[in-house]
Amino acid sequence: MLKNLDNESKEEDVIKRTAAIEEMVFDGFKKLSKKRKKEVVDFVSYLKAKEELEATKEIIKDKDFLESIMKGDEDFKVGHFKKWSEVRKDV
Repeated sequence: MLKNLDNESKEEDVIKRTAAIEEMVFDGFKKLSKKRKKEVVDFVSYLKAKEELEATKEIIKDKDFLESIMKGDEDFKVGHFKKWSEVRKDV
């Protein structure tokens, strides 16, 4: 029980620190010139693409997961799938 409270406290601290960082970023962004704002947007796009590439590399390293994705892709191509409306009924 105490361990759970300790984890919650740590999570709350992370959330608070993240919120403070976001506030600093947004406040700073508001004060930038249009040119600098464009540069920030470009940099954020770069970071997002980099993060997505890193996630993709992780997936590729996991052979079982990659195999599962490829099998799912093949199943889809040959029509072995359920429509979302059918799945949603069961949820």
